[in-house]
Order: sequence, then C-alpha cells, then structure tokens
Amino acid sequence: MSKTPEVGELVVGRITSVKDYGAYLEVDEYPGYEGFIHVSEVSLKWVRNIREHLKEGQRVVLKIIRVNPQTNQIDLSMRRVSQKEKVDKLLEVKKKTKVLKMFKALESSGSKNIVEKLIVVYPNLVNLYDCLERIASGEDARNFFPSLSESEEENLKKAVEQEIKVREVEMRVDVIMRCDGPKGLEAIRQAAEKAEQVAGPAELIEITTKGAPVYSVLVKASSKERASELLSKAFEACQMIMTSFGGSAQLKESAR
Repeated sequence: MSKTPEVGELVVGRITSVKDYGAYLEVDEYPGYEGFIHVSEVSLKWVRNIREHLKEGQRVVLKIIRVNPQTNQIDLSMRRVSQKEKVDKLLEVKKKTKVLKMFKALESSGSKNIVEKLIVVYPNLVNLYDCLERIASGEDARNFFPSLSESEEENLKKAVEQEIKVREVEMRVDVIMRCDGPKGLEAIRQAAEKAEQVAGPAELIEITTKGAPVYSVLVKASSKERASELLSKAFEACQMIMTSFGGSAQLKESAR
C-alpha cells in the first residue's frame, strides 16, 4: 500500500470520538493520519442523531474523499460505500489478518525463511491467502513455492492447517433469465457457463433450472463473505451475457 492515502480508497477505521457534527477515527491502514467523517457523510438518509449510527470503539468501512498531507487528516465517508465494497473490504482484512497471524507463528518457530519465500512469490497478502487456502484444500505447496525444501514444505503445511481452516458455506439465489427468439436457449447456456467459471479452486457455482424462466444459482465457498461475493459475480456474469443476446437477468429473491 502507498504511504500517502488516496481519494477513493477503502479503509477500515475505529471511532475514537463522536461529536454532533461528525466523528474522529483511527485508520488501520494509515496510523499516522487522523480520520474524520462529517455527519453529512454518515448515511444516505438524513441523520437526526449521529450517535444512533456511530459509537466510540465501533469499526467501520469507509471511503477516502479528501486527504490533507500537511495536517495528516483524512476526510471519510460511510454513505459512499456500497454493500459489496463493504463485504469485499472486510473479507480482505480477514484474509490479511490470518496471513499475518500465520507469519507470526512461523517466525516464532524459527521459520522466518519460509515467510520470506512466501512474500517473494506473493507480495500481496490477499493473493497469498488465496494460495494458502488452496494448500489447505490439499494442493501441493511446492507447486506454488518451488524453492521450499521438503522440511520447509512440511512446516508450512502445519502452519496452514493451524491458521487457515477450509469450511464450506452454501448460499443459493433464484435468477429469472429471459431471452426471446431462436437464440434464447443458447443465451441461457452461455450465461450459466460464464457464471460457473467465476468459481475459484475448491469453490463451486452450479446453475440448474427450476422451470424456465427461473434458475437456481448454488454457491459453495469457504466463508459467508466469499459465498456472497461469488453470488454477486455470478449474477453479474449472467446479466452481461443475457444483455448481449438482447435478453435480461434479474434476481427473484435474495440469498438465503
């Protein structure tokens, strides 16, 4: 991450003080800066009492809207953060936290060299987590990190088993897909195929018919956040293909 905060960047902050006109925060990504959110940036709706929305100690996802490097202050917004952006950011934070915890365990056991080899290949901790999750699912660690010795690979596997638990979460949503004309079936076939390709290793997206035009989208992933993310991406893929054929795709009901 850059040393200077950037406008439009998503960050996580902890509320330190709430005033009638706004709130002050500590920003996780930029400890040298003070964050501030004006009452007008708290919600899309009119805020009668800011303390009904924000409390001291509360952690929130925010978007940077202004940066003052001279005073080390960041102006922030909650109302400009979409639900998807919030889910994605919290998932990113969760992944980074788990990786850093694993690093600490490896270094404590005298395996700092393993940490260095991991970072060389995956300097981005979120990408590294995704790789480690594949190792937790049974893939060979040295397929990703060929410089590891046999003993280092074994130590890495033990650390991964301790810190990265692969759990399967299922979520399902119904999608209505319509496309008139002779290419309607082909449009739906391509939409389903494109959506199912969104799934990563050890993940599943499966689309089945419930009786045209209603189709069931099943997602299996390692966390509720990731499953929700996959549902969103799968639906976007369906929309893109159906629209290209002159058809449409819309959600029938929310994920359950």
